Amino acid sequence: MLTTAQIQGMGRPLLDKLFAALGQTVTVYRAQVPATAPGAQPPPEYDERGELVTPAPADPTPTTPGAGVSLGDFPCMAAQLDAKDKADLGGEIAVPLWEVYVHWSAPLDEPGLHLVVTGGEVPEPLHLTPIGDVVDETTQRVVWVLTARATQGRSA
Repeated sequence: MLTTAQIQGMGRPLLDKLFAALGQTVTVYRAQVPATAPGAQPPPEYDERGELVTPAPADPTPTTPGAGVSLGDFPCMAAQLDAKDKADLGGEIAVPLWEVYVHWSAPLDEPGLHLVVTGGEVPEPLHLTPIGDVVDETTQRVVWVLTARATQGRSA
């Protein structure tokens, strides 16, 4: 019977070589959480002189809409699903879907993520949002696997 350490010792080095050869990187962001209900404006707070007490927070990632604080860059492999793979998911989905394999060290074990894939055959940054659970494939912390939709609704 193989132990977790043995599986990690065999799987991780092979995947590290594969990720390096493909040259893709994913930047993982915690998704921004709205301060109030969608569409509602928070009540302004003013001091006795009429100046705002709580100014709106600055966007931590102005060039990446919807992304909050960056959790780091990690090697990955992203591939767009074809029509058969999308149908196997159980329905017709009009937006492009991607299957992404991410390095085991990425912090993907909590919900609320925004991913940006760059490099390899992706011509420009690809913004993705997971549409289901992020799975620790083999449950041995060797590689994360997820299905995501392109937030900008485009293909590679």
